[in-house]
Amino acid sequence: MKTVRTIVIRIFTKPGCSLSSLGHPPKYEEDLDTILTRYLNFSLRIPPTIVWNVKQSKELANKIIPQEITLGLQEFIKKAESGQTLKPHLSKKSDKPDYKDLMFYDWGIFHFHLGINPDQKSQGFVERTGDLLFAIADSHTARMYLIDIHPHTVGFTNQDLLRILEENWPELIEPYALKGVNGLTYHASDSDIRSLRKNGINTILQTPGGRFLIPMGGGITGAGTSLNIRREANRRITDVRQLEDFFIQQRDTIAVYFQDKYAKNWDCLKFKVKSFEAPVKIEEITTGEIIE
Repeated sequence: MKTVRTIVIRIFTKPGCSLSSLGHPPKYEEDLDTILTRYLNFSLRIPPTIVWNVKQSKELANKIIPQEITLGLQEFIKKAESGQTLKPHLSKKSDKPDYKDLMFYDWGIFHFHLGINPDQKSQGFVERTGDLLFAIADSHTARMYLIDIHPHTVGFTNQDLLRILEENWPELIEPYALKGVNGLTYHASDSDIRSLRKNGINTILQTPGGRFLIPMGGGITGAGTSLNIRREANRRITDVRQLEDFFIQQRDTIAVYFQDKYAKNWDCLKFKVKSFEAPVKIEEITTGEIIE
């Protein structure tokens, strides 16, 4: 006899799940945790396609940059403010569910290429540029903070990005500032940060304004993956298990309801989580019935 748990996991792993719709069907042997982690790693590294309220730092607004990069920046802002997808400006590796964006995991900062024309080698991306735009995208407020533009070779660990955030939008970093800390025995250089990230080691950094920051992106695990994504995967799995337990407890009531209304036996029912937002919505796939 099927249990609800078997049914829920099957829904997550069958071809119609989110990874499949994104072009990366899960392997049959992958468990729920692996599939969910890969999906979150894929989706959370891509800014949502919404109308962004774009803000520029003083440093960026006053920066002298090459004309082609200026045009690329203007085009990027136009897309963001008009609700167009920004995925073409991301790394080509962003198409891979297992891509490890260590800067995003550590500081929560995106990096964007500023090409204007389509990339000749990779469909769906703009031309690559040596200079990259570094930004924070807060989907909760629909605000995008453009921090600065730096060459590809030095931008990813440049602590001056944190200084710019502190001086332009201190409210962004304040939630990550430790209280009651007077000093650090170790001050990581930009080069140190590169090595620490590669080894899955998180560090506290001191800003010019005297704040002591924990990783704004949540941090990096020893395996080089995202701590935030690990936590989110655990939370969602817990939600699924709680729903499963609820269905098991209410099985008789649910079975009678679908038998009376649709003449469907319990073993024929297949449930899928539609939304975890309150009220939580569950769809019975064979009938289309939505349960809140």
